[in-house]
Amino acid sequence: GYYLADTQRIQPPTINLNAIVIPASNYWNPFGPVTFANGQTNPNRIAGLTNVPAAGLPVRLSTYRFVDAGNQVVNVENWQSRFLLGARGKIGSFDYDTGILYSEAQARDSSNAIDMTALQRNLALSTPDAYNPFSGGCSATPSVGDCSPASAATIDAISFNLVRKSKTTLLLGDFKLSNSSLFDLPGGGVGIAFGVEGRRETQQDIRDPNLNGQITFTDMVTGETNLSNVAAVSPTPSVFGSRTVLSAFAELAVPLVSPEMNIPLVHRLDLQIAGRAEEYSDFGSVAKPKVAAAWDIVDGLRLRGSWSQGFRAPNLEQTKTVAYSRLNSNTDYYRCEADLRAARIANFSGCSRGISYSIFISGNPDLKPEESTNWTVGTVIEPKFIPSRLGRLTLTADFWSIQQTGIVGQFGAQNALVLDYLLRLRGSSNPNVIRSAPTADDTPVFAGTGLAAVGAVTRINDQFVNLLPQTVQGVDLALLYNVRTDIGRFDVAFNAARLTKFSRETPPAVQALFDARAAGQINAATPLTDASDLIEERGRPKWRVTGSLTWSHKGFQIGAFGNYIGTVYDTNFLDANGNPYKVEGKAFFNLYGQYRIRKGPLEDTRFRIGARNVFDTQPPITADGYLGSLYVPYGRYLYASIGKTF
Repeated sequence: GYYLADTQRIQPPTINLNAIVIPASNYWNPFGPVTFANGQTNPNRIAGLTNVPAAGLPVRLSTYRFVDAGNQVVNVENWQSRFLLGARGKIGSFDYDTGILYSEAQARDSSNAIDMTALQRNLALSTPDAYNPFSGGCSATPSVGDCSPASAATIDAISFNLVRKSKTTLLLGDFKLSNSSLFDLPGGGVGIAFGVEGRRETQQDIRDPNLNGQITFTDMVTGETNLSNVAAVSPTPSVFGSRTVLSAFAELAVPLVSPEMNIPLVHRLDLQIAGRAEEYSDFGSVAKPKVAAAWDIVDGLRLRGSWSQGFRAPNLEQTKTVAYSRLNSNTDYYRCEADLRAARIANFSGCSRGISYSIFISGNPDLKPEESTNWTVGTVIEPKFIPSRLGRLTLTADFWSIQQTGIVGQFGAQNALVLDYLLRLRGSSNPNVIRSAPTADDTPVFAGTGLAAVGAVTRINDQFVNLLPQTVQGVDLALLYNVRTDIGRFDVAFNAARLTKFSRETPPAVQALFDARAAGQINAATPLTDASDLIEERGRPKWRVTGSLTWSHKGFQIGAFGNYIGTVYDTNFLDANGNPYKVEGKAFFNLYGQYRIRKGPLEDTRFRIGARNVFDTQPPITADGYLGSLYVPYGRYLYASIGKTF
């Protein structure tokens, strides 16, 4: 098979979170020199400046959006190919299934971007051709638009096309044998399946030279160096990785009791026993079992349960020793403490010390796989007393539990900043929070507070680690109903998922922060995530409900779908008492209509039109905008599609 996609996304103009220094020589700098190097009087220097030398002063610029450069247009080209050669047949009483698969996926991303070196070189000009970051917005709407944009020539001088190329491959071969009735028990034939598999995975992610460290940015004024030469894009190294995985599995299906045995209260009883082992070239081997059983007490009433152990291998990005960075934003809690002591804010929650920094996350070759123990118990009810003309009803209820160990994660930037806040109050600091030296602007912030002056946070270091265990439990409920009538078939589906437990053991380093907050060593409103009960914390709603209604008749079909996401609390935004912000639940609805050709040369061709988010419902607002783990920011949109089944 072959797949090709070419998409284009338009997003707001680039906003540069990292600071860049505008040289004093900039033509538009209001704190520039009295006279430029060519002898021309500076028309843009503010008159009557004091404490500003005749040579002028540079200006530090951050969180600046390049509105006059236009929207950022991101083009993504995807190619995917898949080749499969397989064979099926019989060897004695066994069926065999074998195959070789090769798949490859490539992508090329390109977008217009700002070259930091070219930008600062242009900012250093003492002519009107210099880029002007002081123009502001329009007079009527100062925070929107740019009514005095830079010329096209200036924008071209600071812009370039940012390119990323990625490729993944998978080579897989397997051989499976199965026999649905290896030998007979009173309840029926015992089925067996077993097989082996080998696969080779490769990954390469080639970043633009302006991002991967080949071309860096060195500030001509401060001498500071950034591995990224692209505004608003974090430095990221090119990554190459591969692994080989060998695996084997076996499975038994054992019918212990059949209906023909006429055993009271045991209409049917089936048992499944399975196991799988895998050997990874990059971190070792694992082997996990599974046991499942289904007990039909009577026809239409089933009890079922399963127990298994699972694992997930760390991905190649997490195990590579290289580090990558991302631009991030948070709050400098140590400066919040200074503002509170200086009475610049009434309470800690009112602090607005937002900061932007680079977080460097390094891989860990010593990572172990995530392991889990899972079990479920439930029931399936299919009432047989309902006449078939009234339809078929199925009810299910399942309670499940997942206990995970070795979850791959990080200490977290917020925890790192809180730890730095605590340690600085104790006279030291967090070595993973890197700050610049205090400037003349920083010193007054801490004057009279009893706190040592610090500079801005420029970098936070973190690493992938295996975290402490977590337990997740819940209940899944479902109702399925379908009925055929003279005007067509109606299908109703309703699913509700209730999260009953989501807890994670708190690492000692994080527990120390909770203890410090409880002891009053840091402010009570300092945000920390209580992992002992994570239900309704950000991306973990207590309830999620979906429902659908479909009508089908002679090739025509109309369907409606609803999705409700329950209430959560935003722990990144606390009130004066330290309580998190409540994010109310929302419901979203989709609708579609389609026609499927049932005969002729276009048989099984489907034409569909539909609307997603019919009522144009917006995701609820949070401190970070919206919760991307639960919602998408798209409003109502219409779509049309044509498909054919071969």
